[in-house]
Amino acid sequence: MNFQEAQQLLKEYVHKPEILMHCLEVSIIMRFLARELGEDEEKWAIAGLLHDIDYESCLKTEDCFRHPESSEISRFSSLEEHAKKGAGIIKQKYPKIEEDIIHAILAHNEEHTKTKRENKFDFALAASDNISGMIFAYGLMRKSLEGMEVKSLKKKMKEKSFASTVRRDLIYDINKGNIDLDKFLEIAIKAMQSIAREIGFGK
Repeated sequence: MNFQEAQQLLKEYVHKPEILMHCLEVSIIMRFLARELGEDEEKWAIAGLLHDIDYESCLKTEDCFRHPESSEISRFSSLEEHAKKGAGIIKQKYPKIEEDIIHAILAHNEEHTKTKRENKFDFALAASDNISGMIFAYGLMRKSLEGMEVKSLKKKMKEKSFASTVRRDLIYDINKGNIDLDKFLEIAIKAMQSIAREIGFGK
């Protein structure tokens, strides 16, 4: 599977603009992070793009969904199915997909799939999934992603009431993948700044 095929597959199963936008954000963060670490950019970007391919189909009702990055908790028909269902979709369409992509996608919902996060790829995806929400929410508050600094972002992360559904613990776990937190935040900010217009910021 290449990135273009992943994009096509995502569009087959996800139609809500908010989820598509979230997947794009996680994908670009993963791509920038892989570039910094000397990892496979396309592989990491694909994992980011497809990690929530089943999110829309797992939602319980149409009206309960706002955005995976909003302050309102989205309700699932079965949290246990999230990521499991997505992995199944991907493997059915692309049986030869690299197993570490599937593992990372399953591990981003470790609490329900029981697939443990084991390496930097796994920890990076879980952290990117959550830091995208923090950066997005902070960007909305600031009305811009431009000029966002690591120091101020970390300060907002300490405010439990701000973007309260974002899993701070999974962001901090980036260290378990031997990736420095401050460097990760810097990369994530730059990544999302690079697609600012596509995600609703800027002119």
